[in-house]
Amino acid sequence: MHHIDIVGLGPGSPGQITLETLTLLKDASPNFFRTAIHPVMDFIRQEAITYQSFDCYYEQENSFEAVYDQIVATLIETAKTNEKLVYAVPGNPLFGEKTVEKLIVAAKAAGISYRIYPGVSFVDVTLNSLEADPINGLKIIDAFDLFKNPPDPRIGTLVTQVYDRHMASELKLQLMEIYDPEKRVVLLINSGIPGAEKSMEVYLYELDRIDDINHLTSLFIPAEIDVYQGFQGTVELMKALRAKEGCSWDRSQTHESLRSYLLEESYEVLEAIDNQDWDNLAEELGDVLFQIVFHAEIASEAGRFNINQVIAGINEKMIRRHPHVFIDKASFDPDQVETNWDAIKRLEKGESIAAQENPGLASEMKKIPKALPALMEAYKVQKKAAKVGFDWPEPTAALEKIDEETLELRAAMAENDPQKVAEELGDLLFSVVNVSRLLKLQPELVLRKATEKFIARFGKMEEVASQENKSLNDYTFEELDEAWNRSKGL
Repeated sequence: MHHIDIVGLGPGSPGQITLETLTLLKDASPNFFRTAIHPVMDFIRQEAITYQSFDCYYEQENSFEAVYDQIVATLIETAKTNEKLVYAVPGNPLFGEKTVEKLIVAAKAAGISYRIYPGVSFVDVTLNSLEADPINGLKIIDAFDLFKNPPDPRIGTLVTQVYDRHMASELKLQLMEIYDPEKRVVLLINSGIPGAEKSMEVYLYELDRIDDINHLTSLFIPAEIDVYQGFQGTVELMKALRAKEGCSWDRSQTHESLRSYLLEESYEVLEAIDNQDWDNLAEELGDVLFQIVFHAEIASEAGRFNINQVIAGINEKMIRRHPHVFIDKASFDPDQVETNWDAIKRLEKGESIAAQENPGLASEMKKIPKALPALMEAYKVQKKAAKVGFDWPEPTAALEKIDEETLELRAAMAENDPQKVAEELGDLLFSVVNVSRLLKLQPELVLRKATEKFIARFGKMEEVASQENKSLNDYTFEELDEAWNRSKGL
């Protein structure tokens, strides 16, 4: 039976090597060290322990991932020709050691047995330097994984693998999106190495200015005193507002009573985008997010769903509707993305293949939310009709339909038939939406800009009247029309 013993050398001091590990290193089995760049190596040599290191792979390969794969491949091939071997890594084998993770998988696949011998980890000596108890809450993150696994500001965070100033710079930029740049953090250098340990408290923005950073550097980020931090803090804030001792107004709200607020906040987001007011956009997006959390909390209290289900649901849906990104990237066809999206949506709603082949667009049109503004609803209806070819070939043809509908409106007005007038006016508006869509313009936004332009020109008319010591009520319609035309040039 071929076997691999996986041992930890501790974080730096020879005294942190366990007796069990030392015994294994001194037996007749070949020893392989991930790296010989480690403070205990002088002791290893003094003890006449023979070994082979994999440092050369770090010079040969272009990435850490490639280095780790090469190390594991070498260990597996060597184990096949040896009854037993020892693989030694810094610290504890199961603390942030990627090669051990990969080796376990490869050994199982190759039918090679293994045993992991625990050692003193960098976490142990780091917490000792901080004089901190992890039972109070501690999140450990590899600096390479920070983007995928961001810290929770409410919990103390230990970031490992801060190899050099370049890594510290990358880390700083990511962390300043979460924390105040002037937050005090602690750099821990050479933890567990007597006489070489350094603990430095610095501002976050200074992180990459420290010359002493080396491959034995970690970063500790203390927990925020204010509990309401990050997304989870927003969720807890809402729970506090809805609690018995919270806010009476917030407690009284329902899904129905909040409808107008969600709509209002959404429009304020659109206004910030139209004005390219990016600071305000951040604030308005926060207001919309708060409304979403509000609805999720109300639903949670009623036992319907919670915010985690909301998030999990949208994540699953987006992965499902983007198979060309998450499942089969080779099948990506930009022209088919929207068609595939609609087909997947119908499958999600339980429609059969036959129903997809004859989807019944009228029923789909009826499902468009009636809470949408009428212009937006018309836009969506026309877009669905266009999918089966019921559409004008280009905007000019649709523009002629406006002329036709205008004549029909005039005829209805001449007949003095209010019902007919309303119908023909609706047809005219619907035709205008068609032209807007074919020009790839959102009618809702186009009309909003036209309204804003009207208000601005009307304001200029009032300025002209004021300069003449008059109000607009003092003018005839012809004079107002003339003033309006003059305002265009102001």
